[in-house]
Amino acid sequence: MKTTNIAAAILAGTAVLVASPAFAGSTVAGNTIAVGLTIQDQCTISAPASLSFGSHGIILSNVDSTADITIECTKETPYSIALDDGENAADAVNTTRSLKNADGDYIDYELYRDSNRTNLWGSTVGTGGVPGNTVDSASAAGADEVITIFGRVPSHQNQPIGTYADHVTATIWYAAQAAN
Repeated sequence: MKTTNIAAAILAGTAVLVASPAFAGSTVAGNTIAVGLTIQDQCTISAPASLSFGSHGIILSNVDSTADITIECTKETPYSIALDDGENAADAVNTTRSLKNADGDYIDYELYRDSNRTNLWGSTVGTGGVPGNTVDSASAAGADEVITIFGRVPSHQNQPIGTYADHVTATIWYAAQAAN
């Protein structure tokens, strides 16, 4: 019986030696594994809940306000940001856009791309290198970018009391669809 136990102990020791890489006499190269990832053009846009012009009586001078849009696009992706004319645009008297109350009265306002309020912000993306009236970038930063909307209610508007509102849609075009 002792012989069997010694033989089993010798076989167990041999198995440990064979399985251990430290004692291997040669190695065999394995197959390579390709690892990859494809990054595609993508943008996200977060528009503010509101752009408020506050409370006023007779609008004797321009009323200005701002709000911020936050976008993030794949790094170096070109993009264009458009603002449509809003729900009441057909009823605007002196501008592209207007605020409307429940009784159907209107107050004109406008949205701009610059703090001087000289460049209207619209939804016409440039083509063939000609700029439109959108906010354009040839190369996204690859991180959150904050773009300010500059709003103005022009002076000399006197309308009945009430709450006036409009809804504007912000859209972002990116990659091949954006203006370069």
